[in-house]
Amino acid sequence: MSEDKSSEIEKIKTRWNKRAGSYDEYYKNFKGAVEHYVEWELLKKYLPKNKNVKILDAAGGTGRITLALVKMGYAVTLCDISPKMLEVAKKKMLKEGVLDNVTISECDVRNVYFPDKSFDFVLCYSGEIKAVKELVRVTKRKGKLSMCLVNRYGTAINKFRQDPEHALALLTSKSDYSYYGDEKYRVVSEKEARELLIRKESKLSKSMPTTYGTRSPSPKKFLSLAIGIKTTSGRQLS
Repeated sequence: MSEDKSSEIEKIKTRWNKRAGSYDEYYKNFKGAVEHYVEWELLKKYLPKNKNVKILDAAGGTGRITLALVKMGYAVTLCDISPKMLEVAKKKMLKEGVLDNVTISECDVRNVYFPDKSFDFVLCYSGEIKAVKELVRVTKRKGKLSMCLVNRYGTAINKFRQDPEHALALLTSKSDYSYYGDEKYRVVSEKEARELLIRKESKLSKSMPTTYGTRSPSPKKFLSLAIGIKTTSGRQLS
């Protein structure tokens, strides 16, 4: 691993470690509760009926979604880059008496440690488009991948008052990135998301519907994609 890459990972860890203790508080206020409700409504329609499947909650943080899934009877692998976030998640699982159904792993969602085709259902709501490569790799051939990417148009709307020039650049595709403090996100529309996947020979099914939702403590819109994996050969985003 290069020194620059290692430094970047440590910065991300530090950022989320600092947020770990207060992260769940956001979802207790009105906006956060609405976002959680919308996300869950988008997700649950794609959940496997078979409770014995293997599920990965990638970049799952404090286990907000993992906890809901294990209460439904699923076994879940929860991974995140932040050890502090995972500590919070572990305490929550212990308190609810469901830790036996959760496997916790510390890793960068862009470079997970799992073998190819490990999971039947993979979800990632971090907005990190670079994670697609790994998430598709670990999804079984007939599995499903559900993820949230940063919505170009929702982000532009939210940024219009504070930075109309940047908002216009996002709307006209003159800019493909949005910044929140020191965080940088690639923004996409529904069409761009699918074109990116296809252009990289992702071999992802276009038959699954696409829905929209919001997420995250920062004021940004997310594009939620539920995608069926058709094949395991050459399909990645870099």
